[in-house]
Amino acid sequence: MLRMAMRTFRRDWKAGEVKVLLFALMIAVMAMVAIGSITDRVHRAMGEQSSEFLGADYTFESPRPVEQTWIERGLENGLEITRSQSFATVLSKGDNFQLVSVRALAGKYPLKGTIEIADKPFSQGVVQQSQPEKGTIWVEPRILGVLGIEVGDTIDFGAIQLTVDGVIVAAPGQASEVFNVAPKVLINESDVAPANIVQAGSRIEHMLFIAGQPEQREPYIQWLKEQKNPSQEITGGKEGTPALKAAIERAEIFLRLASLISVVLAGVAIAVGASRYSHRHFDYSAIYRCLGMQIRQVHKLYLWQLLMIGLIGSVAGLLLGLGLQAVVINQFADYLPKPMVGLSLAPVITGALSGLVVLLGFALPAFLQIAKVPPLRVLRKELLPRAMSSWVIYLLSIGVMAILMWWQSHSLQLVGILLVVAVITYLLIRLIAWFIFRIGIWLGKRGSAPVRFGVGQLKQYPAFTISQISAFGLAFIIMLSTVLIRSELLSEWQSQLPEGAPNHFLINVQEDEVEPLENLLSQNNVQTEGIYPMVRGRVVGLNDMTLEEALNEEQQRTGALRRELNLTWMADVPSANKVTKGEWWSQQDVQDDIAEISMGEELANRLSLELGDVIQFSIGGLELEGKITNFRSIQWDSFQPNFFIIFEPGALDDFPASYITSFHLPLEDKNVLNQILKQMPTVTIIELDAIMEQVQSILDQVTLAVEFIMLFVLLAGVAVLYAVLQVSREERVLSATLLKALGARKRFIRSSILAELVLLGLFSGILGVIGGEILVSILYWRALDIDIVLHPWFWLWVPMVSVLFIGVTGWLGLRHLLNQPAHQVLREY
Repeated sequence: MLRMAMRTFRRDWKAGEVKVLLFALMIAVMAMVAIGSITDRVHRAMGEQSSEFLGADYTFESPRPVEQTWIERGLENGLEITRSQSFATVLSKGDNFQLVSVRALAGKYPLKGTIEIADKPFSQGVVQQSQPEKGTIWVEPRILGVLGIEVGDTIDFGAIQLTVDGVIVAAPGQASEVFNVAPKVLINESDVAPANIVQAGSRIEHMLFIAGQPEQREPYIQWLKEQKNPSQEITGGKEGTPALKAAIERAEIFLRLASLISVVLAGVAIAVGASRYSHRHFDYSAIYRCLGMQIRQVHKLYLWQLLMIGLIGSVAGLLLGLGLQAVVINQFADYLPKPMVGLSLAPVITGALSGLVVLLGFALPAFLQIAKVPPLRVLRKELLPRAMSSWVIYLLSIGVMAILMWWQSHSLQLVGILLVVAVITYLLIRLIAWFIFRIGIWLGKRGSAPVRFGVGQLKQYPAFTISQISAFGLAFIIMLSTVLIRSELLSEWQSQLPEGAPNHFLINVQEDEVEPLENLLSQNNVQTEGIYPMVRGRVVGLNDMTLEEALNEEQQRTGALRRELNLTWMADVPSANKVTKGEWWSQQDVQDDIAEISMGEELANRLSLELGDVIQFSIGGLELEGKITNFRSIQWDSFQPNFFIIFEPGALDDFPASYITSFHLPLEDKNVLNQILKQMPTVTIIELDAIMEQVQSILDQVTLAVEFIMLFVLLAGVAVLYAVLQVSREERVLSATLLKALGARKRFIRSSILAELVLLGLFSGILGVIGGEILVSILYWRALDIDIVLHPWFWLWVPMVSVLFIGVTGWLGLRHLLNQPAHQVLREY
């Protein structure tokens, strides 16, 4: 049977019958391998970049020293590990004192990214790749002003003196620490013991910085997770990068979606190609049956052919996909995240195997039909095999697609969303099928002869028409969704760091300094984002219960409950916030004289709080209550002052407050900072230039990566559309040739073909825009946390693009027939 299958395959190859299905499979595997490889490399490169913000691939934090055996295990696995200690202490110089947060380093720092050190405040830094030398200290700029010192001076650090060797301009982790009350300093760990600062009972945070190759790193991190206790914490690059976390998470969703899209495109191409191939072999099957072959033998014959098609198409698609991703990565290296990581075998193997699985899932039902052709078809061409239930075929296809999509993305949420859209698409297809026949009846009475004939062609082969519309429509759904999601992501990222975004913060501004500060900034044409009051307070109770009584153990470990919070009051909703539940201030006297408060929804959800709950605060030893009247979503990556808890105006008047503000200051206007320090020496200036440059650089590269993946998905979609047109080309060739043989004029043939193609394009475009809007809306709502919006312009131009593409491409493939003799074309078929 294998030998016969090989002879049959060679015959089909020479006749060109197998080439259409091979072409579809090759395009499918090429798309999956290329998209999978590129998205995998971009995703891993983005992970490398986010690690630069953390200073390592992972950090391990512990309230007590980390066991040396744990460190040795990581080193034995080929990892780089740097140990550090962090604690609070006081630096002094003469009569000046400053509380600081100390990080004592015991090795190379950072392991990923760079640290920039300058010789004076507000100047360009020099990249360093190690910890400070013994006896030296690196400090943040605000410390110099408070202590009245310069680089090169000595300061008191416990029982010893350290030389200020540089000013920290940019450092890993700085983005998440800019609002710490205590400025950060870096020292060599060997200076901790002589300083005699750390005593028994001192509160110290021990940390490991971990970096290495994924194959050595990930098993070690998994092992650490199994060994650690609840007081210890492991943080990856993304989690340690608040300014980029949302952007990277959304980009990852987009990349996973791109890999899922490649599966759908593969299914579309193969399903249509297999359907056409099986119809072409109905006559052969009938002849085999007449010659005495049993159904089981015919099944085996065509299953061998299916396997050969799968192997040849998968290998060819694999090689093309590998070559394509290599060319693309090399050509667009300047526009992709850096450093670009090497090729991983996982997406390559997954893509190739997925091609075979998709071929079996989508082509097997069509191939099984071949053996069921009745032998009488030799005499009566209209006889067809008994069709499988469309529901069985559809459920089989969905099942195969669901398994592959989960295998590709490991995201049940995305798979579920796409399957819901698949079911909706199926219902839309059935509706469109009914609509086609209604249109056919209407045009049959009113349309011109060529139009009636074109519509008749669609009505004559309903199953084939539906398969074409399904294939075209799904391709347009995929391409439209990719474009819309890309546009929304880019809009979100651009709004995160708009031109003129605040790059300087002032904190510790006293009440009597607010007016002079406003005047000084106004004189220098500096526009602030508002000057906000700030009171330090701690949450001590909920609904007249202690935190231990009101919350479970996991909730009690919430960071916001273990430290003092920055509290404020405002009359209006901050620009980077949005009320999601409840109403802003009621403008009425609060019952029982309890102040109204607005709370960040993320913290409220973590603590299971509801509107109307009462929170007890301790502020400077005094207690205050507040009732939750609304929840807010907070854009923490906006580089604007944000607060977990906001009180109504007047609620904190009895408590001493300092003020905070932010503004944008170009590099050439840095002298304004010196004026501020001269007039208000106690004000703390926080520079974000270096952080924002780093964030913007990564956002730019992530944006380009998303743009690039979108373009590639669009090209893959166009390739699939072309493959579907090639599959359906033969029917139109035969129809046009028969018309010509019967004496129809060129104008009639041309008009009927165009009418058929235009209607196919119109219905496919309508299906694409409806399905695309549904898919995008569900993704916005469930996966991307973006407000749902409709896109009315797409309802106009997507059907137009569909009509133009299908009409023009289809016609270009057929127009040469009008100038060829009918007998010559018929002889070829």
